[in-house]
Amino acid sequence: MDESFCFDVLAPHEIDWLLRADEADLPEHYALARQNFLWRIGGAENAQLAIAFLNKIEIFA
Repeated sequence: MDESFCFDVLAPHEIDWLLRADEADLPEHYALARQNFLWRIGGAENAQLAIAFLNKIEIFA
């Protein structure tokens, strides 16, 4: 992936995995994208709620 990596195009399970990953193990642009995502969505709790919601609607797609 390139420097313009963005969480918005990932599947819920991929977002969940990256949110649970140790930041020290992520490339810098992934860690920055994760910080940006968490800021935009309002924190880790909202991110987990969003993942749960996306998982539910993915079942019906």
